[in-house]
Amino acid sequence: MVYESPFGQFPPCTVPVHQILLDKIDQVIREEPNRDAYISAVTPAQKITYTQLKEQVYSVAQFLHNRGFVKQIAVVVTANCMEYMPFFLGVALQGGALSGASAIFTEYELRRQFEDSGCTIVFTDEKNLEKARKAAQGLTAIKTIIMLGDSPPNGFFSWRDVVSTRADKNRKLPTINVDEDIVILPYSSGTTGTPKGVMLTHKNFGTMINVTLVMRAASLRSQGVDPESVRDTQLLILPFYHVYGFMMLCSVVALKTTAVVLSKFEPDIFLRSIQNYKVPSITIVPPILVFLAKDPRCDKYDLSSVKSIGCGAAAVGKSLMDEVMQRYPALEAIRQGYGMTELSTASHLADAGSLKKSGCVGKLAPGLQMKIIDPSSGKELPQGEAGEICVRGATVMRGYLGKTRETAETIRDGWLHTGDIGYCDVEGDLFIVDRLKELIKVKGLQVPPAELESLLLGHPLIADAAVVGIPDEKAGELPKAYVVRKDKKLSEQHVIDFVKDKVSHYKQLKGGVEFIEVIPKSEAGKILRRQLRDRQKSKI
Repeated sequence: MVYESPFGQFPPCTVPVHQILLDKIDQVIREEPNRDAYISAVTPAQKITYTQLKEQVYSVAQFLHNRGFVKQIAVVVTANCMEYMPFFLGVALQGGALSGASAIFTEYELRRQFEDSGCTIVFTDEKNLEKARKAAQGLTAIKTIIMLGDSPPNGFFSWRDVVSTRADKNRKLPTINVDEDIVILPYSSGTTGTPKGVMLTHKNFGTMINVTLVMRAASLRSQGVDPESVRDTQLLILPFYHVYGFMMLCSVVALKTTAVVLSKFEPDIFLRSIQNYKVPSITIVPPILVFLAKDPRCDKYDLSSVKSIGCGAAAVGKSLMDEVMQRYPALEAIRQGYGMTELSTASHLADAGSLKKSGCVGKLAPGLQMKIIDPSSGKELPQGEAGEICVRGATVMRGYLGKTRETAETIRDGWLHTGDIGYCDVEGDLFIVDRLKELIKVKGLQVPPAELESLLLGHPLIADAAVVGIPDEKAGELPKAYVVRKDKKLSEQHVIDFVKDKVSHYKQLKGGVEFIEVIPKSEAGKILRRQLRDRQKSKI
């Protein structure tokens, strides 16, 4: 059967994303021209008002225009910062798309994204400049590197150079095709394989923003609250390069509110910000929920303002949720959702009924359809029976950049095949029970086994290799490698060190290395990861 959203139909977005957000900025400026948009958590004196934000957006767009940037890709390599939003909107005004990269990426990982995206502009900070410069060497498409800071080396531009550019207000801006033009290009491993650029159009991401606004407004009205009267301060801790964190960044402007920006998770700054700004709702990932449940430092701060916690990127167990609820009496709800980069963020959102059910990730978002199929036959399954979750609607990505085959494997007849196994109850609530996808989730971050396997197979003493995730109480999962070696002299530590130098810390083989005689594979040559996971379970 095909499930319809219980929240009803919803029209796809028909205007560019930057128009949605710039209209909101103009509304705030008319009402409160000096209202802060973003505040630094570390240095609260550093802030950007809505008026300054608008000025910076048009200066960024003019700078990019002067550099010949039109409908191209710009990659950002910074930790969370206040400049992320004006840079994004400037890129969007020029018809371009923003592709975020993690600030902890290695030079190898950055170069792969630079090459694959075909980016022409790189925006980075002083800490990451040298790494980004080396990653960009020899890539003739990259014409401009901008550094967040005032004294870049020769040949680079500073952020001050960018925002001091005088904007020509009469300049004709590029025309946007909402259905076809992409606005962000986050990277995801999808259901399998190495990271791929996810093409999210203005229609895709704009629809997701609009859905978020409508759902929030409906929730507030159900409580007898006028949505326009709520201007709560938000706390931005999720990484902006990830679609989840980027949606939270955009929601600040969409909701015409103010946000405190954390460049990374620093416990005392995180807790102090909640206390000082009386933050009523936080959006986090499971490891931070564990911190809130167990860390004694939390008792030093007044966190009673927090009434709601949104938690995504990985599943959360009932015992952990109960522990957090018991520790913070003022907390009213912990909300889980479900989604993926290829769905522009969330496809399922929790309502009041969902919150009462353990393991539930919510109901289908407005305007979307879902079916649950037998992954082997493709046959639609009846209600209550578990199978692969497939979603259709305006938020489904346009496809993977330059990956026609992978796109066709993921989107079939308009249905995005998520690779997750779940079932739906009679009230339309979804429960995730397993996954087909091969991704390993380390503290909510994606680790594609194929990426690590490719590295391992490049070692001269490794004949074959497979990587799976093994359970870990703190991280959720850790990557473990099963290796067939050519020489008995090859040690576990040597393999760990070989990978360690080439990937970000969360991708390292912290689950260990085990040498085996042969990697189990199907007749088609596909690694039988379940057998390897079962092998690990038998040792516990």
